[in-house]
Amino acid sequence: MKLGKLSLVAVMALGTSALALENVKFSGEAKVIYQTSDVETRAGETASTGLFDNGNERALPVSPYNGSSAGGFSATLGATADLLQAVKGGVEAQFYSSLGSGIFNDSMINADYGTTGFDRKMEERLSDTANISQFWLSADFDKTNAKIGRMELDTPLLFTEKWNIAKNTFDALVFTNTDLPQTTLVGAFVGRHNGHGNFVMSSNQVLIGEDGCTCTNEGGVLLAGSPGRTVNMNEFRKLYTEGAYTAGVINKSIPNTTLQAWYYAIPETATAAWLQADTKVAMVTLGAQYAMNKADKDLIGVLGSAPTNVTITDAKSSIVAVKAAVDVAGVNLYAAYSKADKDGQLGFSNVSTADKTKIYTGDGSIYFDGVVTAPGVDTYKVGVSGGVGSVKLSAFYANANDKDNKTIDGFNVTASTSVGKLGLSAMYEQVNNGANPAVTPAVVGSSFYKGRDIDTLRLIASLKF
Repeated sequence: MKLGKLSLVAVMALGTSALALENVKFSGEAKVIYQTSDVETRAGETASTGLFDNGNERALPVSPYNGSSAGGFSATLGATADLLQAVKGGVEAQFYSSLGSGIFNDSMINADYGTTGFDRKMEERLSDTANISQFWLSADFDKTNAKIGRMELDTPLLFTEKWNIAKNTFDALVFTNTDLPQTTLVGAFVGRHNGHGNFVMSSNQVLIGEDGCTCTNEGGVLLAGSPGRTVNMNEFRKLYTEGAYTAGVINKSIPNTTLQAWYYAIPETATAAWLQADTKVAMVTLGAQYAMNKADKDLIGVLGSAPTNVTITDAKSSIVAVKAAVDVAGVNLYAAYSKADKDGQLGFSNVSTADKTKIYTGDGSIYFDGVVTAPGVDTYKVGVSGGVGSVKLSAFYANANDKDNKTIDGFNVTASTSVGKLGLSAMYEQVNNGANPAVTPAVVGSSFYKGRDIDTLRLIASLKF
């Protein structure tokens, strides 16, 4: 196991000896995830992909977790402390273990960037590893806070995903200011990250990677099966060619209402804007989103020469989304709809991972992720959540239709409870891909998914301390 050149213990020991630490707080979490999938097979395929079956990863090499079981054990340990007047510091490490391939046939983290060859990738992913996930300093100047180092982020297009066995974080400099009443101003530079999806999803199944790399969508942005291998535990790399700049305004002047406006500039890649309004009136919650991006001229050149013969008609992409929810007798009912411009070029998933999205129709559990923001995709989602005793229950149905009128749909049922500080969750999700194997895959994704249905069960145990 490695933590780079500096272990968490060494960092804490150094800080303790050099400074008179005050208000020291420790926190952590231990988590176990087990996920298993049943992937529909075709004539001539010999893979065994039933639930709780380790499967045959070589027979179905690009399916979610290779049509098999996956998961592992992770532990996070962190500490924050007051270092000087108005100066705080924080450090955190996360550890991951596959517990050996006899239990899990695949892991939920990725191999090192650039690793090639199936066996080497699998060996890397099934090995134990660790990293320093946060290491930052924070200083307050009146109503302005400056934070520098490795940290979590939560913005519409650059954010930390915590749904998986391990999380992605960022090397960044962030300023926040609250001088204006009910208003928070945010400005940030993000230099590096360890999200594995350092690419953007474009139309016509093209992935745009760092340094202008292009590749077709085989094994990349998956149609209906996010493998969740969105974190590289061993390496932080530059976010595209020169990092990213973002500025945001969050205002709560209107009672029970939050307004947001964000702007992003990613040199040699794209610029983007995100507008959002959420309000609650009595039992009803309403929300609206609009986002747009424009590919940089260098990225347009990459798209224009892509192997899938993308024709650049408009460098701009946009998406609109709305939602409505109502609380009745302890039960929440909601509906959401999103529509991505069919003439656009880029999607609106997390720039760091190319996996999850903050668009209302995205699925925060297993599938239906950034694919719902791909150009030309219309998506609607309806759901319900509530509880029976100490058990929380939720269910939703989602349907995505692309510009060629190809459709995928699916539903999810989740149950969660807690025993003391131990949280337990179980979720079952089925995704139906209506595309015929003889034609282009539905929506945007790998051709592997043509006509395949996927049933997935995920079990999670989490202990926070």
